[in-house]
Amino acid sequence: MASLFHEDASLTEGVSWLKELQLRSLEGREEATELLETVKELLSDGLLPDGYRALRVSSEGLWVAPADAPDRAYPLREMSDGFRTVVALVLDLVRQLQTTYGALDAGTDHAGHPIVRMPGVVIIDEVDAHLHVTWQRRIGDWLKSHFPRIQFIVTSHSPYICQAADPGGLIRLPGPEEQRAPEVVAPDLYQRIVYGSGEDAVLSELFGLETPYSARADKLRRLLVHLEEKVFDGEANDSEVVEYKKLAAELTSSRTARVYEMAAHLAGGE
Repeated sequence: MASLFHEDASLTEGVSWLKELQLRSLEGREEATELLETVKELLSDGLLPDGYRALRVSSEGLWVAPADAPDRAYPLREMSDGFRTVVALVLDLVRQLQTTYGALDAGTDHAGHPIVRMPGVVIIDEVDAHLHVTWQRRIGDWLKSHFPRIQFIVTSHSPYICQAADPGGLIRLPGPEEQRAPEVVAPDLYQRIVYGSGEDAVLSELFGLETPYSARADKLRRLLVHLEEKVFDGEANDSEVVEYKKLAAELTSSRTARVYEMAAHLAGGE
């Protein structure tokens, strides 16, 4: 509950817990040593960016380092918000499981990745907060694969987080002004979100974003659509053809964006 009011609460408690484990390990407590190794293996298995690994725990806290340069270790407190956020999430999760069950049932999956086999339900509000898009894309699947018996219920505004939803598990919540109940999204929309690109997702009715572009880019793209229509109809003069080619070269688009632009072109023709 403390983390609802203080963002650093779970990280502070998690690091304090690691320090306690380290002390008990130094006292020869085997279970503390095993638990400490499990935590470091979890944090080091594809969670942290750029190949960083959880290296050691000292009186100053948790130290991390690149896998290819273990001598370049940094205390966790000096890392970015996103770095600290994902570490805090995993530490808090493992700590709560160990506290609840009194022991941690940990092991490896068929591919040798560390997993925690404890069951439970975990609710996370705004799981994408402070996370770079690369983390948003992988955090959901990472949590599901490393805690396979946990049901995660999360809220998010990120299309990349939504891509980790299980079948039937993608639920649209109504906006503040909407008079409608929460609803499981239709199968075709689920497939578009989960199997499409982030752009596919964000332009769907689930997010309601009219355009993926900035206001300035959107204005230029509308002009491009207008010029394109004149060029294809043979009605553009020389200066308009030059401007069209210039804009077409500058405003590169993905396939999804081009579909959006052509839709705008057809709507304009109506």
